[in-house]
Amino acid sequence: MSRPRSGPTVALRCFGADLRRRREAAGMTLQGVAETIKKDRATPARWENAETVPNPRMVAVLLDLYSTPAAERTEVLRALEEAKKPGWWHPWREVAEVGVIDLESAATGIRSYAPGVLPDLLQTTEYAEALMSLRNPYEDPAVRRLRLELLEARKAHTIEGGPGGVANNENRAGLWVLLEQATLRRRVGGPGVMARQLDYLEAHIADVGSSVAIQVIPPGVPHPLAISLCGHLEILRFKEFGMGERLIQIGLHPAMTLITDDSDAVENYRMAMDVTSGYAPPRFTPLPLTSKDFG
Repeated sequence: MSRPRSGPTVALRCFGADLRRRREAAGMTLQGVAETIKKDRATPARWENAETVPNPRMVAVLLDLYSTPAAERTEVLRALEEAKKPGWWHPWREVAEVGVIDLESAATGIRSYAPGVLPDLLQTTEYAEALMSLRNPYEDPAVRRLRLELLEARKAHTIEGGPGGVANNENRAGLWVLLEQATLRRRVGGPGVMARQLDYLEAHIADVGSSVAIQVIPPGVPHPLAISLCGHLEILRFKEFGMGERLIQIGLHPAMTLITDDSDAVENYRMAMDVTSGYAPPRFTPLPLTSKDFG
């Protein structure tokens, strides 16, 4: 066994979930599996929870144990090889927020509500650097450079569809963002930083081919209680079988970020976003302020 080199990827999560489904379909408990393969109970639990990766020999033992049809075994072993690969963010693993970045990278759709500052995927490098300085003014400059590089790579992989900013419509995630108007007026960095940030947002709004949809919530809108008290939220959707939607509540520090796949929680917040978006102008509406407002 070996630990994932960059944290769990969605491929590894899906592999672990598949092992769990096969075990349950075979009517076996984790304890029963552990006793059969002469391991402690935590070992198969870690495989199913995408904490560690079993070797091919052990996977073959499990497939026998679960009476897996011969026609499915090749596909399971192929999935194991994918699960063993490190995430694309491996070069930035020291600063990557594992648990969020793997989900974000594999999402086909991201809905975001940003009441305080702009969500990461819509930040220019200047805006992001200014925000990092506010949050941690004493951070090592080398670490901050890594964070900024990772942010640009995240944008390239998620909303631009490929590494290096090479657009690939099939790989792009649809990003639908609800912004409070106060978020746009909240100055992060100097006037020039804000002016260029607004120009960046306007470029997305004007581009009918963009995978980004932006709606700005006017002041005084009667928000549903669920969304008005929650802070920054994201709901992620995936194409992989067995990957339910995830709700992410993003805190000021990675340790404060909460992730859940509870379907009731996801549905409640999705409904709150739906109601709130109904009060906002449609996606191609120009921003209520421009770069000149910060000139």
